[in-house]
Amino acid sequence: MQDSRKRPTRKHRRVRLSWEGAFSGPEKKKTLPTSVRFREHQRFLEQARSLVRLPEAGAGPLDYLLPEARWQGLLRRSSDQAGWLMALSQATGVYFFPSREWPPRFLRFLKLLKIKRLLEAGAGRGYLTAALAPLCQGAGLIFRAVDRGDGEFQSGLPVHPRVERGDVFEAIRDFRPEAVLYAWPPPGQSLVRICQMDFLHYLIMVGEAGGGATGDPEDWRRLAHRTSSSLSRLGRGRTGPERHRVTVFYGRGRSGNGGSKTPGNLSY
Repeated sequence: MQDSRKRPTRKHRRVRLSWEGAFSGPEKKKTLPTSVRFREHQRFLEQARSLVRLPEAGAGPLDYLLPEARWQGLLRRSSDQAGWLMALSQATGVYFFPSREWPPRFLRFLKLLKIKRLLEAGAGRGYLTAALAPLCQGAGLIFRAVDRGDGEFQSGLPVHPRVERGDVFEAIRDFRPEAVLYAWPPPGQSLVRICQMDFLHYLIMVGEAGGGATGDPEDWRRLAHRTSSSLSRLGRGRTGPERHRVTVFYGRGRSGNGGSKTPGNLSY
């Protein structure tokens, strides 16, 4: 006996698309009506900006960051983790997504290195600055965050008030930090100029190891460096968790010869 129940028409069916519906390739976009793509794009933007946001007034300094367990859960739900993170970056203008556990571990790392002055270069909108500023103050570290303010995605995420607009190299020369944290330097930009400053002990670079999407690939051949597996595990970048690394370059202030000396033991 033939089933007399009518199937819902296409326009009545509930559309359930993930980020792929909003940020997909040309082939898939052709199969989706324009109105559906627009709705999915707006829905993803709302979800992205609820995940990646600056702290609210009265909240704790780390409350706005997602715990590592939550990040892992979100990534497991995606069949293309690199694509999901790229879409999240495009929606928010953020390139590095640290977990809530990352800033305290980073401060413990600086304490082991006996760092007293830290500068965050290329701070962007201050997504990481918002956590580092109060933590550094509580730990007795002098902290500055600087960004040129150009070349960013336009998004709904505001800029944290602790981020100063200016040239990174001029700020480093003026502030004379012992350590510089640089998350996602522009492709092709060498770190040699910073590492050769005689007061700098360490440059901690967050991005793709070996260059490529971040920095100059030659830096990994001509500068002494080590990878921090502990810090690498608690963050991910816009090109996916597999390529993400936290690399510690050694500066002239520590080695005495522009970072060319073989580094000592760094197991953190």
